[in-house]
Amino acid sequence: MIDFTTLDQEIKDALRFQEATTPVERELAIEDKGWINLSSISYDITSQKRTDLVQLSRLYHVFDPLAIQAIRIWTDYTFGTGLSWSVEEKNKQTKKVLDEFWNSKDNATVFGSRGQRRCSEKHLVDGEVFFAIFLGKESRIRTIDPLEITEIITDTEDIDKPLFYKREWSDRKGTSHTDYLRSYHNIKNERGKSYSGGSVSAEKNSAIVYHLARGTGQRGVGLLFGALDSMKYAKKFVAARVAMMLARTRFAEKITVQGGQAAVDSVKASYEDKTPHAASTRIENEAAKSEPIQPPQDARNAYDDYRMLKLQICAAVGIPEQYFGDIATGNLATAKTVELPMLKMFQSNQSVWSDTFQDIFEIVLDYNKVPQEKWYTDRDFPAIAPEDAFAAAQAIMQVVTAFPEFSSSTDVQQAALMAIGINDPDQVIEQLKQEAKVNPAIPLAKALREFKKFVEVK
Repeated sequence: MIDFTTLDQEIKDALRFQEATTPVERELAIEDKGWINLSSISYDITSQKRTDLVQLSRLYHVFDPLAIQAIRIWTDYTFGTGLSWSVEEKNKQTKKVLDEFWNSKDNATVFGSRGQRRCSEKHLVDGEVFFAIFLGKESRIRTIDPLEITEIITDTEDIDKPLFYKREWSDRKGTSHTDYLRSYHNIKNERGKSYSGGSVSAEKNSAIVYHLARGTGQRGVGLLFGALDSMKYAKKFVAARVAMMLARTRFAEKITVQGGQAAVDSVKASYEDKTPHAASTRIENEAAKSEPIQPPQDARNAYDDYRMLKLQICAAVGIPEQYFGDIATGNLATAKTVELPMLKMFQSNQSVWSDTFQDIFEIVLDYNKVPQEKWYTDRDFPAIAPEDAFAAAQAIMQVVTAFPEFSSSTDVQQAALMAIGINDPDQVIEQLKQEAKVNPAIPLAKALREFKKFVEVK
């Protein structure tokens, strides 16, 4: 006789397996052929697919612990306490223009500590940031939601030179708007052609857009894009595991009764809606035998299965697994081996952001008619690792000891202050200079003594 209950369950299991493996089989079908027809494959992400990926990334960044940790580590290691900058003392016009732009309360949403973290998270989650710069007596800077940018109009002879960005958005009243905004490559508002062939230009005095894309494509690729599938299955796996554990704990023991259904009903009735107190004594006769239910001991298998998924996520975001809640997987030797690639990764990200801020500075400096030879700014991020800070402190002390005249260098002073954790060295240096006018012998000497104490304590 066929057991239809068992057969039905086997069919359900087979369908679930087919559902789980079909997307993978489809993706690997090209490889199974043994060759790839490059003319029939598109590596671009469609507009709708990009929207779906961005929305999923935002969702996972809010609710998924691994996604939250990945974005947090990238932001913490890249920005730390925040970017600082300085200019040569002789370039007073440059300093005045940038001080007003950087320190404006109206621009704190981008340049403040929270603003820098916010921009970093947007860049990592969405894969791109669109900065809108409103030039004027008091220049302002904002960000535009990437989902509102629906078209990038480029130079017809140079696809890497964007001219305009088409923005489609709705205000709070629900009214739809369509704007064409100038790229910072097209400040003079030279006309361009949209994909439909129509002539495009921006309104007078419209915002200048600076687009920072993550990756090498025209539109950015979010950090989580390559990890979303693994995160989805990891989340489902954990949820299923918890559901299984809860199901197994519904019954703590079983009682074997001698007799028919009447005997079973009698024992069952004695337990119905009755919860024994802690440390109660159970009394039974020879007709009933109780024993605790031992749940299956498969924790090791569950750990290995989940780790397999987690390693896929680690590979996608570039962060080793010991940073995702399981410190037992790492040791000192492992940390030293895996942290060098991380160091290079975050240094590269710092360089990208440093260039971005310099480009934005130059847009404002150009508008304020500051000579181009005075545009340079020295931009610095805090040290990525504590060991780096200590090494920097030792190196600075050795340089200052060998060459005392270096102690008057603004760059050396700034590096020294950042090494001991001061996140606004430019302001501190300015205060030292003001105090030096009153008593030239005290401020710098005091600062160097404190720095020397820091090195000696370490």
